[in-house]
Amino acid sequence: MDTFLNREELKSLWGFLAIYISSALILMIIIAILYHSNETNKIHEKRLMEIKTVIMSYEKELMRAEMDKVPYTFHPPKEFFNVALLNKEKQPLFSNANIPVFDFNTTRYTVRELSSPINEVAYIIVDEEKSEQEIFKLNLIIVLSILISSIFVGIEGYFLSRFLLKPVHSRIDKLNKFIKDSSHELNTPVAALMMSVSNLKQSSFDDKRVINHISISTKLISQIYNSLSYIAFNDIDEVFEESFDLALLIQESVSYFNEIAATKENTITAQLQTTFIHMDKSRIQKVIHNLLSNAIKYSYPKTTISVKLSEHLLTVTNKGIGISEENKKTIFKRFERRSTTVGGFGIGLDIVNSVCEMYHINVWIESIPNKETTFHLQFPHV
Repeated sequence: MDTFLNREELKSLWGFLAIYISSALILMIIIAILYHSNETNKIHEKRLMEIKTVIMSYEKELMRAEMDKVPYTFHPPKEFFNVALLNKEKQPLFSNANIPVFDFNTTRYTVRELSSPINEVAYIIVDEEKSEQEIFKLNLIIVLSILISSIFVGIEGYFLSRFLLKPVHSRIDKLNKFIKDSSHELNTPVAALMMSVSNLKQSSFDDKRVINHISISTKLISQIYNSLSYIAFNDIDEVFEESFDLALLIQESVSYFNEIAATKENTITAQLQTTFIHMDKSRIQKVIHNLLSNAIKYSYPKTTISVKLSEHLLTVTNKGIGISEENKKTIFKRFERRSTTVGGFGIGLDIVNSVCEMYHINVWIESIPNKETTFHLQFPHV
């Protein structure tokens, strides 16, 4: 059933289950402690009454034998007690317990000292082992009850969370379907626009400003389409891994985005060292495109965006609004945006993070608010 849930839904499901089960477990433990305390007191009170009865019965037997002036005959108790009758020297005279020496300091025994010896008996000792056995059984029952209840609560919590997630999952499915349909519908007009711009550049049409505006708009639409397409079809798209020079791919991307950067009078500089990696080229291209798009979007006008590649480390630096420490924790989440005044859907860095996780690319951010931000990507060596 979990195959129908995405990563975020699974995270929510297990988070809910952890809170639900732990809360229920804490409640059960509190109830168990209170129940255990109450039942233990009942057992001790019951055993105390039974022990008193046993002691009184032996006192009566001893007194009867004393009064009748006959030798005392020891009768083992009917209940599951161990009883011993001791003389003044605390030596056993009669006993059904195989204990040669009794330790009076232990709480295991109940000791009744007679006011004066009767038939040489000065002490009546009763072993409370049975109450300990009953408490052990009580503990075992409580532990098993908690374990069985925990399993039941876990199963109940799982189905409850699935039930609660169902409407959310349904809405997400509809949203994903809309994105897929939109991506599919955008494919043809985007391709047509790109072809038209290419034809215009090759034709005799000499209004370069119009061509430039059309080209930039087309690239922006294409970037949006590529991002939506990745989100919609990433789970089913095949992965084509190959060895290629990352520096060449970055240079192509820089050339592609320089035209967009020029709209803010920004420039993109690149210092690239030949670096071969073995990954899906189209996915790595999306990472670079989204980093450059993000850098342009959040940079101040008339500034330089710096791209460097050396020792498998890629850095993209822009001078702009920066990222606070608080925002660094959520910046890679889908639909998260640094500023509501800047356009975008908040999906670019989510794509960057997704691909980086896929290929174990270490990514981190260094930022000085209102000054500059640098994205670091450490690619693994081939």
